[in-house]
Amino acid sequence: MKKNAKSFIPFAAIATILLISYALQKAPKTYGSDDSVNVYQRFQTGQPIQYLVIGDSIGRGSGAENPNLTWFKQLENKMIETNDIPLHGDYVVQSGSTAFEGLFKLSQRRQHDHKDLIFFIFGENDRKYMNVDDFTMTYEALIRKAKRLHPNAELFTITESSLKYEEFASAIGLLSKHYGATNVDMRPIFKDSGYTEKQLTKDMVHPNGLGYKLYANAIYERFLDNIKRGKTVANLPSKLHAHSDIKLSEIDHYEKMNGFRPRGGYFTSSEKGSVIEYNFNGSILGVKLLRSPDGGEVKVWIDGNETTTLNTWWPFARERYLFVTNGLPPGSHTVRFEVTGRTKAMDLTIIPYVRIASIITN
Repeated sequence: MKKNAKSFIPFAAIATILLISYALQKAPKTYGSDDSVNVYQRFQTGQPIQYLVIGDSIGRGSGAENPNLTWFKQLENKMIETNDIPLHGDYVVQSGSTAFEGLFKLSQRRQHDHKDLIFFIFGENDRKYMNVDDFTMTYEALIRKAKRLHPNAELFTITESSLKYEEFASAIGLLSKHYGATNVDMRPIFKDSGYTEKQLTKDMVHPNGLGYKLYANAIYERFLDNIKRGKTVANLPSKLHAHSDIKLSEIDHYEKMNGFRPRGGYFTSSEKGSVIEYNFNGSILGVKLLRSPDGGEVKVWIDGNETTTLNTWWPFARERYLFVTNGLPPGSHTVRFEVTGRTKAMDLTIIPYVRIASIITN
């Protein structure tokens, strides 16, 4: 009897350990990247929330007097102080950016960690580069790309306080409704705040700390209202714009070059009349280039027709992905970039350079 008892004890211990291990594996995760738990469930159970911002200079909080006064930091502080819930952010943002640039940068990312909440902040810059139809197409393509990468993420679209073009704001509202996104329109909130535009902004465009406080409060209140109404995270619906399923890629091999020289990862020239040409098949065209304090202007010709002039000046050096045109007919096309020798820089004594890396098309 003793021998049997001794042999039974180790077996019972092993069985118990295996049973506990199995139970732990099956137990629901309290924290981490469990895609089955949406952002509202995380909030109600006190779990950390992972968010992503895809946007322009307002998306990155430009204009705030210090980093703690950006809209997202004030939102984080409000969540932790009021609800004891930490928010952790990730950012695909660039000053001067458009939805086209946001789409390309998101597509180029190699890692896509779990996100519970995604903010889209565009419009003010887009209206400088494209018409409302092009904007609707690229903004929708960006939403669809983000939703495919993060199917369980809740979407918040922000209509910027500085956006004066009603048709662009209407496009954001239309897409928000179709995709079940929460649209926070900051224009009436600024207007009804009791403060002047000068009091709420650094330069009549970018909000200051007080302006970003209005952003954070408005987002927080809409978030709580969603919980109160029992809002659910919407699935990906069918597309609205016929051409919004865009897959962008680069073409870095040129067909013809005169005056440009390879330097530092770019084809570079400061000589007026220098040209570089690319062939491509696609209805959309963008260009990857460097904007810098000595950036010059470059004319763009497509299939022999002058299409636009791009300004590559910027107060600091940044690689950019600029929208050129959309709606090109099927078939092959040729784009030619021609240096004008002019610059938008304040210091007109500098030699203007144009630095092009590749073209972007679908």
